[in-house]
Amino acid sequence: MKHKGLTRREFVRGAALTGAGLVAAACVPVTPGVPAPAEAPTQAPAAEATAAPTATAKETINVLMVGDPWELALRTVADQFTEETDIELKMDTLGYVALMARLVNSFLTKTADADVVAVDGMWMPQYADNGWLRKLDDFIKADSDTDFSDFIPQSLYSSCTWRDSVWTLPVATYAQGIMYRTDMFEAAGLDPLPKTVAEAEAAEWTWDKYFGMLEKLNGMEMDGKEYYGTVLCGAQPVAVTHMYTQLAASYGARWFEQFPEAPWDFTPTINSPDNVAAMRDWKMLYSMAPPECINYLFFDAGTRFSQGDIGMFYWWTPYFYLVNNEGYLSGKPSPVVDKFDVGVLPTRTPGGLQINSNGGWFLGIPASSKNPEAAWQFIKWATGAKAQKAMGLANTVGNQFGDFSRYSLYKDPDLREIYPFLDTQMEGMKFGDCKVVRPPMPIYTSLEAVYGLQINQVMANAATPEKALEMTDTLFNNILTSNQMIPYEVDSFDDTLEATEALIKRLSS
Repeated sequence: MKHKGLTRREFVRGAALTGAGLVAAACVPVTPGVPAPAEAPTQAPAAEATAAPTATAKETINVLMVGDPWELALRTVADQFTEETDIELKMDTLGYVALMARLVNSFLTKTADADVVAVDGMWMPQYADNGWLRKLDDFIKADSDTDFSDFIPQSLYSSCTWRDSVWTLPVATYAQGIMYRTDMFEAAGLDPLPKTVAEAEAAEWTWDKYFGMLEKLNGMEMDGKEYYGTVLCGAQPVAVTHMYTQLAASYGARWFEQFPEAPWDFTPTINSPDNVAAMRDWKMLYSMAPPECINYLFFDAGTRFSQGDIGMFYWWTPYFYLVNNEGYLSGKPSPVVDKFDVGVLPTRTPGGLQINSNGGWFLGIPASSKNPEAAWQFIKWATGAKAQKAMGLANTVGNQFGDFSRYSLYKDPDLREIYPFLDTQMEGMKFGDCKVVRPPMPIYTSLEAVYGLQINQVMANAATPEKALEMTDTLFNNILTSNQMIPYEVDSFDDTLEATEALIKRLSS
């Protein structure tokens, strides 16, 4: 197995460049990599999966990945795929912005750059509409051992399905939840957090109570150390948008007049009273966090918690295991090992609507791949229960992968022993709806660039929540109108969870 590694420093540098590049792109109505205005909403015909040649022994496929915990776990067990199939792997890893640029360049030039690509779920609708990815429907239906019905529907719905077809499969699905210091809670006289929404305490578990707990924890002294209440990811545009939108969605904020239900109406509703309230409370969160977290990227927030001076924070569920390391996948136990626990997210009102941000990484086949059948064999294997369990059992820098997308893995006793938080993680999965929290539509990255910058401006006291959301709304209108998304005159699809569940049933039959 040949591969090119990616260092932690290279990954962080790539993520930081994402912010600079996307914000610059947001200054004009159309961003690089997005179809021209006349073509943006048009759905191009997808390549047919049936034209694929049969995989042959010693065939080599190129797999293009991003630096994330799942990538290290997958590399650890990837030789098993070659042993089972005689298909060789050449695996390359890039940072976020470099991967996005390389994919778009290969798609536009129609070059066979890779046979399997890692896709952020937010990119997939653009790739699908432009015919850059192959549909996976025929592959799934032809292979009963895909065990398609074992996938959690919310994972597929949030990031893999578009216009009633499957375009990618999940190699790692993330939800969001809370991590908190049990020793600090005990010292402050606070009760443990509910781990599932079925617990009696969960009915009264609200964001107001969350803020009240943070006020008790913030500035607390214990064992000669002063603690911050929380930590945030403030780097714009991607990281801060990922964290802030979970709070905003819990408050009832929505991006558009109507999406994903049909008919689609992309008139912005971002400047709403619900979102103003969320932005004010976000600023209050920042007042109880380390000032430097205004520049924190994804890993930085989890690493700060693992260093031992943070009381509680909410973030992506991979941090449920990553914080056991003092640094990002360092292999060195952190000071918080055995001193923290996890809980479900609160709601805005007692017994209110539970909504969770789902994200992660997903594997697809470029339309330009010359080895689509072999590529499918790898995707089926890498997202299958056997390989995913092997990834979960991998232990090179500590156990490094618990981001499962299949029901069966959440019930697996071996995995449950290693990852005791799986029930709480499943709660986040089953209430996941990324198509509401961060709507994956064809020009999402342009909108994210605007939104993330404005959230960061509020943290920096460069704008009030009201002014920031007013500017966001104006720029959203400009971008959406320039890309002919307002008014939206292309056929819509009633893109509901029920539609994905029906698709799963149809392809599993």
